[in-house]
Amino acid sequence: MNWVFRGRAHKFGDGVPLDDGFIPFRLAIGRVTDAQKLIPHLFEDVRPGFAERAKAGDVVIGGSDFAGGKPHAQGFIALQAMGIGVICESMPYNSLRAGVSSGLAFMTGCAGITEFFDDGDGIEVDFASGRVANLTRNETRSYPPLNPDLRAIIAAGGSRGVLRQWWSEKQATPAPETQP
Repeated sequence: MNWVFRGRAHKFGDGVPLDDGFIPFRLAIGRVTDAQKLIPHLFEDVRPGFAERAKAGDVVIGGSDFAGGKPHAQGFIALQAMGIGVICESMPYNSLRAGVSSGLAFMTGCAGITEFFDDGDGIEVDFASGRVANLTRNETRSYPPLNPDLRAIIAAGGSRGVLRQWWSEKQATPAPETQP
């Protein structure tokens, strides 16, 4: 997995919820998990047209309590499928788990990140090292990167990727012979 993202910053404020923030609640409660069906609705309630403007390598910048509410993963699934990362000041624990499970590149605990970017600024983020560059301002900051164990899950493709690897390894291992 390439941990360096380079694109545009999409700045959001504090308290943007997963349901009716990241993705409409009707899609979350309907258990839609097809990324191609989710992508057109990404942030439609808070930023209409986001899915048409955002590109792979872009990064969503969030404030405190970002991705709050019920930890429905649909918004994370759509972001991951688009190749978009997330950096925020804080995120509830259950949402962090949903992000990892979805295979989303993100960092949380990035104090002052919303003041460091304006919407549309050029951005480069190394999620493995925590280095964040505002290319428009020509400034760089360092933040704590995501834990290496969590990055390994994300690199595998999230929970499903880890399970796929485990199953593949299990199938490749010959069954022990039984003695009469």
